[in-house]
Amino acid sequence: MLSEIDVEQTFSDFVEEYGGDVSDRTPGKKSTNADYVFHDARVIAELKVLKEDPYKNKEFKKSHAKKVRTWIDKGWISPDQLRKATRLKELPERCYRDIERLYIRPLKTHVEKANAQIKSTREQSKLIDYKGLLILVSDGNFLLDPKNIRLALAGLFANGRYSGINTVSYLTVNVVTQRPDDPTLSRLWTNLYRLGQMEQVSLEFLNDVYEKWADYFTGVTGIPIRKVSEMNEEGLTEVDVLQDTWFVRPDV
Repeated sequence: MLSEIDVEQTFSDFVEEYGGDVSDRTPGKKSTNADYVFHDARVIAELKVLKEDPYKNKEFKKSHAKKVRTWIDKGWISPDQLRKATRLKELPERCYRDIERLYIRPLKTHVEKANAQIKSTREQSKLIDYKGLLILVSDGNFLLDPKNIRLALAGLFANGRYSGINTVSYLTVNVVTQRPDDPTLSRLWTNLYRLGQMEQVSLEFLNDVYEKWADYFTGVTGIPIRKVSEMNEEGLTEVDVLQDTWFVRPDV
């Protein structure tokens, strides 16, 4: 069930086969371009991969240690309570909110860059009515569970921020997940929509990309993907595929 493919390269190969334009493989200026353009669907897409384990980053570890010292000094948590907390949700509320801001920093950086790249491509290529799609892949950053990715994105997009992004497709490729009611090692693909007046990327297009990507992934890896739709025929969400879903760490 496990794979070790290069996500960026493989997804670009897929987009080419699907019929989209891949900026790195198209002549012309590339420095600020988004990764893909799907002209038939009038969509500009940027792929971002959350793959770095923050605990291997010296600056992250330093910032984390500083926050923990502050909590203990202020009496928000005792050293014994801290040792017993193995997941973010087990921290006291004030500590949780404090550390969450640190943990979502890589996600915020990706959203900011994707927003700028989509807007730049829209303006430079005069694709004014094209919608923006962020394709976000969790592929090694295990700190934020899938459910918390959704909550963090909702916070980042509040008050109309990052308006270049209309919709987010969130998925896993090499990383697998499990749920309490399903021990199967699964891969995710779920679409997250902006609230308010913002137009969304076409559901028909998103579903077609998902179906074709699942088939393409199986063709490359030999690993079948069980396709589970979170929506009914009317496009309404019936299954929350992120709730109580966790990553299966390969080293555990």
